[in-house]
Amino acid sequence: MTQEPLLVPDIAGGLPPIRLVEGAIVVPPAKGLGNQSVQRSGVLFPDGSLVPESVTWRGTAQVTVQPAMPQGRIDELTGTWLFLGPLFGHFGHFLVESIARIWAFGRLRDEIDGVLFVPKFQNRPDRILEQYRPFLEALGVRGRMLNLEEPTRVERLHVPPQGFGMFQMIEGSPEFRDFVRAHAGRDVEPQGHARIYISRSALPVQRGSILAETVLEEHLKEEGYVPFHPQKHSFLDQIAAYKAATHIVGVDCSPFHLVALVGHRDQTVGVIARRDGDLDQAFARQIHAFQGSEVAAINHLKRNWIEEHMNRASRTSWGEVDFPALGVSLCECGLIRGGNWPAIPDAVIRKQIEAIGAAQGIRFKPWEGAPGTAPSDAD
Repeated sequence: MTQEPLLVPDIAGGLPPIRLVEGAIVVPPAKGLGNQSVQRSGVLFPDGSLVPESVTWRGTAQVTVQPAMPQGRIDELTGTWLFLGPLFGHFGHFLVESIARIWAFGRLRDEIDGVLFVPKFQNRPDRILEQYRPFLEALGVRGRMLNLEEPTRVERLHVPPQGFGMFQMIEGSPEFRDFVRAHAGRDVEPQGHARIYISRSALPVQRGSILAETVLEEHLKEEGYVPFHPQKHSFLDQIAAYKAATHIVGVDCSPFHLVALVGHRDQTVGVIARRDGDLDQAFARQIHAFQGSEVAAINHLKRNWIEEHMNRASRTSWGEVDFPALGVSLCECGLIRGGNWPAIPDAVIRKQIEAIGAAQGIRFKPWEGAPGTAPSDAD
């Protein structure tokens, strides 16, 4: 079989057909390699050539590349299954890359025995699957689920192309958006406050945020917002909260992917940039494309504070924000009524960044990278 050239997916106008492979060989990442940014993993035809639809893309780069044909014993799996790609343990990447093929479940639910993942890397694959099973069910994927840790020959395997992803794929394909609108959170009743602030203030300092976030919380409390800490709630409770809210504010972070999946058209959303890289704009594009709601991407970063050994902003860096400008923008967007917020004194900024560094045993330095510089990872 001649190997098809791999092209960066263009999903905006719709997806190519789902491929059915008889005797497909599903190859997970090799054990012992750790969490590499790119893994040799995917689906092979019986002759060992790559099934191109099994590749997972991140922008213009592949997260998975063609694995070698397994040598020795290969597990056997009878029946008809649906391949869903790599199962990430990281919540943000799960919400973007592990669900990128679930749109096909809507078409094949009555024709398959279940769905298959491969681990992003070999770290307790069964535990990761059980962790995300309730969430997958809340998105509309039901039935048997496997996360294969050994090379496996599957009797019949449907391999759909990726319908969603990071960067140019963040708005999703029409097929993916249709599935999400029909199924995501459908059986979860809205429950929670009308105005919520998605907070990072209770996360470990290693996770990064904006400096003086607790001051932002206090300003927003005066406007009727309630801080919401997603990590303290179950997946279903998070969905219920986002469905109930009419106004949502937060710094750019993974929970906004979930807002895009389960929110609604009547919401007003503000995404505040906490690092360079235009991720606030990416979240805004996704939420608007999926729900049609009003979304403001708000970037008033004065500078980033990054670890001394780093050379760019990342999910672990801290953003220093112009509070007076932020208050004005939130007011102009209809997210608050006041907005006359004082600046955070330099001494307060220095004291907090010193405390953050001391807690981690490292130093932080100011970094004024070029606007739009992509962060080294996502959260």
